Amino acid sequence: MEEREKSYLVEITSKAEQYYWELLAHLYETHSIESADKKSGEIMKLAMSLAVNPQRGILEEDLASFNKEFRSILYPITKRNTVKIIYFINEFTQKVYITDFFATVMNPDKKRKRS
Repeated sequence: MEEREKSYLVEITSKAEQYYWELLAHLYETHSIESADKKSGEIMKLAMSLAVNPQRGILEEDLASFNKEFRSILYPITKRNTVKIIYFINEFTQKVYITDFFATVMNPDKKRKRS
C-alpha cells in the first residue's frame, strides 16, 4: 500500500497579500512585462507548493522570539536578489500561513516588524 503525503491548506494573510502586491509593483517597474508576469506566477506557485512538505523551509532564527516557528523558502528574482516567502505551520489545523513576501534586498530589521 502506498503512503500518501499529508496535505496542508495554504493561506496568505492579509498583510502578506499587501506585501505581495508591493513586490509585484516593484517587479513591473524593474522588469519587462513578460519577465514580471513569469516571476509573479512562479512566486505564487512556489508559495502554494507549501501544501506539500512545508517543513522543507529553513527556520527563521531572527523571528524565534515569536511564539511560532517561522520558516522561509527562497525564490531567486535575479542572481543577487531573492524573495523570502515567510510562513508558519499550524499542525493542528493542517494549515500553512504565509505572512510575508520579503525581498532580501530590504533592510533585514524590517522583517521582524512585518512578520
